[in-house]
Amino acid sequence: MTSARTTITHVEPLSGRWLRLTFGDGAVHEVDLTRLLAVGRVFAAIRDDQATFEAVRVDPEFGTLAWPGDVDLDPDVLRGDYEPASGAPIPRRIVQPA
Repeated sequence: MTSARTTITHVEPLSGRWLRLTFGDGAVHEVDLTRLLAVGRVFAAIRDDQATFEAVRVDPEFGTLAWPGDVDLDPDVLRGDYEPASGAPIPRRIVQPA
């Protein structure tokens, strides 16, 4: 289990491939997954289909994002503590600091 700082408690799809994430410590970040999803492979369906992208949910056991097909993303990467393994930067806006 991740720490409260990086545990995601709520997700809201926004326009484009942006998501608004609420973390366990109260921080709210908006992240643009466009570049990350562009690498394809397991992300192709999420990238290519708006309904699949919007099917995002919070995995209650692990506190991260999950999509149908067992696709998930590391909350430490989404928070900005680490870069994605793909090397694709994730643009983000801090809406509310912790």
